[in-house]
Amino acid sequence: MYFKKLLIFVLLSPLLFFSGQDHQSFSDPIQTDPEQGRVEYRVVVKIIGNEWRVVLENDESRSDVTLRRGDRIRWVVEGSDASFAFPDMRIFGQETREVRDGNPLVMAVSADSPKGTFAYTVFIHESMTYARGQSPPRIIIRN
Repeated sequence: MYFKKLLIFVLLSPLLFFSGQDHQSFSDPIQTDPEQGRVEYRVVVKIIGNEWRVVLENDESRSDVTLRRGDRIRWVVEGSDASFAFPDMRIFGQETREVRDGNPLVMAVSADSPKGTFAYTVFIHESMTYARGQSPPRIIIRN
């Protein structure tokens, strides 16, 4: 199991460094916490056409999520187990996470997260491929 995680991390690492810094994208929040002012965004990883895609729950043409520190993202992978790799441990407090088919992966943006645009990867175990977003999917942290 350790070798499998290490192999996935090594394969995903080079993809994490390709992100545009000036890309403007807006996401619609799905759920808010009025007491805390926090927002949760819902993202789905699924097959669209013949390829695995990362898309917003309510808009299959977008995958980028613009958020603030303290906001949460809820990913659900439909049809396979998957591994997520994030470019900076400060964003969520972890660099990699695994999720089982149909189970949500919910992560809050850390208070120590840097601002910027960060590409991340989703490796699909069943087909041994990466899911495509807005090539690649990105998390945009504004404040």
